[in-house]
Amino acid sequence: MISRTVFIRGVSRGVRTLTREKQWLTALGALFGVFLMVQLLVLVLMGLEGMQAMLRSRTNMQLEIHTSATDAQVQTFYSVLTRLSYVEDAVFITKEKAYAQTQSKDPKLFGFLEEYNIQNPFTDSMSISLVSLEDYAAFADFIEKPEWKSVVNPTYLSKVTDQEQHVFALLSITQAGRSLTIIILLLTIVALIFITTELIRRRAIAKSDEVLVERLAGAQPFSIVLPFITEATILLLLSILLSFGATLILIVLLPVMIPSLQPNGILGPLQQEVAPLLGAMLPIIIILEIAIAPLIATCGAWLGIRPQIQSPRISFAI
Repeated sequence: MISRTVFIRGVSRGVRTLTREKQWLTALGALFGVFLMVQLLVLVLMGLEGMQAMLRSRTNMQLEIHTSATDAQVQTFYSVLTRLSYVEDAVFITKEKAYAQTQSKDPKLFGFLEEYNIQNPFTDSMSISLVSLEDYAAFADFIEKPEWKSVVNPTYLSKVTDQEQHVFALLSITQAGRSLTIIILLLTIVALIFITTELIRRRAIAKSDEVLVERLAGAQPFSIVLPFITEATILLLLSILLSFGATLILIVLLPVMIPSLQPNGILGPLQQEVAPLLGAMLPIIIILEIAIAPLIATCGAWLGIRPQIQSPRISFAI
């Protein structure tokens, strides 16, 4: 068991060596680049998660009500519909309201109708929002019941099925991208360990005389490795903080660089989905990275300096 004095002395040596020498700037640049890639991959994962959530929540559909349906039938249908557990919201829209909405949302279409004196072409409808995309099948089964055939126009079912297939195709693409990003992230972490190992190995070779003297003096292997672990830990922590800061700057600048990510842009809803995710997950991710930095440093330092302290020229038990 290593003593507290040896531990403090080893950590102090590592800090002094790092502040005295300037060769670590290159190592810091390499580690910063790897950690920046890690942060960007995490950001991509958040974006893909937000996209999946957005696709699953995009379940709004417009149901056309038969002109022959009576008010009592429509009221019964609406009452039963709103009690379904997978229906989040249901709004009845009269044809007059639909016509007025067209005037504000699509002036060109409204102008066309006015120009050719076309009477209100809309029918009464109902806007339905489901809790999740997976509820399409259950909702379709509900609509296909015989008692609703005289209320709802059944031709909408083919449109819903096409929309469902399109959304599920997009979901499969995002899930494949998510899996690929996770694989790349894991490979990046493995590469980070190898980079740390190589950096420590080079520093150990440069200080081979010091390591040899420590071995001749009978120093424990851990006391020899500890300064290198300290150096690697400090470099890793600096790389994490710098890459995290660079990622935050990139997040702020993204809407400027990609206008479609602005609130009124086509990807505005995606930003609204991702923003809460980032707010909740980024602190956890930075804490996790800081926590595992000493482990990566220990693994890399031990693998890097092990050939030096296990050299057959001087044998001793580890």
